[in-house]
Amino acid sequence: ELTLAHNGLHIRQEPLRTYSQKDSAAHVLGFINRVGEQSEGIEQAFDKYMRSIPGKHRARVDVRGRLLSSLTTEYIEPQGGEDVILTLDTDIQYMLERELDGAMLNAQAPRAMGIVMDPHTGAILALATRPAFDPNHYGDFPAARRKNRALLDVFEPGSAFKIVTAAAALEHGLITPDTLIDCENGEFNPYGHRIRDDHKMGIEPFSTCFALSSNIAMIKVAKLLGEPRMEQWIRDFGFGAPTSRDFHIESRGIFRPREKWSGWSMGALPIGQEIAVTLIQLAQSYAIIANGGLTVEPYIVERIVTPDGEISYTHQAPAARRLLSAATAATMKDLCHLVVTHGTGGRASISEYRVGGKTGTAQMAKPDGTGYYTDKYTAVFAGFAPLETPRLVSVIVVQEPGTRNHYGGFICGPVFKKVVRGALIRMNVLKDPVRHERPPLEALEKEMKELENEMKDLAPGAFDALEGDLFVPFDTLELLTHKQHELSGTGRLPDFLGMTKRQAKQKLQELGIPWDPQGAGWVVKQQPPAYTPLGEVALCALEFASHIQDANANAQRNL
Repeated sequence: ELTLAHNGLHIRQEPLRTYSQKDSAAHVLGFINRVGEQSEGIEQAFDKYMRSIPGKHRARVDVRGRLLSSLTTEYIEPQGGEDVILTLDTDIQYMLERELDGAMLNAQAPRAMGIVMDPHTGAILALATRPAFDPNHYGDFPAARRKNRALLDVFEPGSAFKIVTAAAALEHGLITPDTLIDCENGEFNPYGHRIRDDHKMGIEPFSTCFALSSNIAMIKVAKLLGEPRMEQWIRDFGFGAPTSRDFHIESRGIFRPREKWSGWSMGALPIGQEIAVTLIQLAQSYAIIANGGLTVEPYIVERIVTPDGEISYTHQAPAARRLLSAATAATMKDLCHLVVTHGTGGRASISEYRVGGKTGTAQMAKPDGTGYYTDKYTAVFAGFAPLETPRLVSVIVVQEPGTRNHYGGFICGPVFKKVVRGALIRMNVLKDPVRHERPPLEALEKEMKELENEMKDLAPGAFDALEGDLFVPFDTLELLTHKQHELSGTGRLPDFLGMTKRQAKQKLQELGIPWDPQGAGWVVKQQPPAYTPLGEVALCALEFASHIQDANANAQRNL
């Protein structure tokens, strides 16, 4: 820096760190200010390795002022200035930042963040917070823009958190994917607080409930776990605690101890409410499922090398702890895959690689703690790929989308798809193609609309018990009612031939039997056949024809 003083021109040396990638990974790196102080990120966390301490060389000089090494009187070598080698992959980092920027633009959202991580080692390949800042000109940006929200900001994860409840119940043997659960036609009031499902369902196997993200089913499953086990599993998955030694400052999230839970907590926590998590915590929890059930510590510094080429630091992973059995982790992977093939996460599907994941959409809490905004949401998609042996875990979060469709699967799913697909191809990962193609999204949406319309005509007044202060006591909450248990174990399967889809669905719901409908119109074929003992029926497959004449003709042929 040049300064003009009254007695001449003065030169003052100032340290200057140049960031060649500009705003890329800016929140991860942090920056050095003009007085040489480290600010945030890796710059702050690993300053003791990177800080340079000038050396000293005293010697006699010749007539031209040049040092005479042979006449050295004092020499101290420079110290520090070591190279910090990160786990980040610049290409994957760029892809993540580009797609997050695109998602913000398309969703009219002010903020987004994402991570790509190796689920087996915890190595972070990309970590981005958008909008970013240029550390070369950090003073041009407000402090809030320079904050690494991926480590510091918390949000309610919504349905993306349901993996905790599901995995815990599976691990304890309380349910299986085929366990039937009454989803109460999409509306329920277990303890004075109304619960609704976006996809209205009756009695369905847990696998379907998970794929279509039933809040009602998950709350019922959590009841089987009970409060002590629910709390312990949330903590075992890493929530409510920092995730990594590599981060100088990291939020613990918000998770209250059980003695401070409300009467509604067991209806909120299982579906990702009444808890606030960080992006890193959510990625860590999905890594446990992806790697087969082992805990993992996220990290971002691989090693540190001195100017002489010696390694002064290398990442040492803590001993992994088995949290889930391999069988439970495998079941959870299959359930997460079902979310993508037949559930709410279809926009995250990658044709070359099978994907597992979970969507999440949560109302944003007001800063003053007075409740939730009705028009502000956090959209989430968390998942892994390829399914057989996952190589990557990724979490995508977009906050306050301004579009009408604010759901995590719609907004964040495509970002996950593009980033993870590009990263797997870059890593030369062998293909693991989708084996059962998902029906077109338009067909699924049409089918769900038809089902919703059918439900409106079923059992008039069925929801009357939900009005006022009447509710089902939490202590008596069951997956199925006693009547449904009795019906599912005795009697014989009816003859459905000629019935409409609405009639058949209503009858099967009364019996507590899940169904697999194919086509539209009237039943022309059923499997198992009519009059099969109900105790032998796990699933009823029904084929429909679009014209009553065809239905009657086929029915006659099947007699």
